[in-house]
Amino acid sequence: MAPRKSNSGPADEIRGHRMSRSQRGKQIAQLRKRQITGAAYEIIAEKGYYNFTMMDIAKRAGVSSGLIHHYFKDKENMLVTLLREMQQTVRITTEQAIEEVVDPRKKLEIFMDRAFDLVESNKEYLYVTYDFLTQIKYNERMQRIMSKLYRGYRETMVGILKEGKTKGVFNEVDEHYVATFFTSIFLGLELQYVIDNTAFFYRDYTTRIKNYILDLVIKK
Repeated sequence: MAPRKSNSGPADEIRGHRMSRSQRGKQIAQLRKRQITGAAYEIIAEKGYYNFTMMDIAKRAGVSSGLIHHYFKDKENMLVTLLREMQQTVRITTEQAIEEVVDPRKKLEIFMDRAFDLVESNKEYLYVTYDFLTQIKYNERMQRIMSKLYRGYRETMVGILKEGKTKGVFNEVDEHYVATFFTSIFLGLELQYVIDNTAFFYRDYTTRIKNYILDLVIKK
């Protein structure tokens, strides 16, 4: 779920595409920003929110600290951009996976699986997210982005449940309640597992929770 990084430089990525000078400049700027936020993601995952410098990010990205300040007004602006990228990546990849199937039940299963899989497939994403959560009391911009992230989870699930009800596959459940209930469960379960992965069998619990939700909403 991290911002995508590339081993090639911005010039390499746009080489071979004809475009105006302004278009080329915008493309290079976009690629440079992704290069910097990708490095920031890795550094925060390793060191934590409070224990890194802009120089750490510059070295990881292979750029000068002056270039970072050229593209980002300050450290907060860079971190807010990173958080937005993380939020967008999670939502876009989940929605793309869901759009590939037609059956509402299958969509619901994919949605829940992708939510639960984060703890095993991308634990760094969770650590970085938790670091950002510590800032929501003091940073309104980060609070809004985190709110949008979790609202996105709920809205995606609400959409699946509404579709299932319309097609006669799901019961007449309160989709907003079910979505909020599930989001609370998976966030809490992931946090417990990250803190102590010996406390319970994660895959067993996620399977039981998924089956519980399916049993709750699917018409018999």
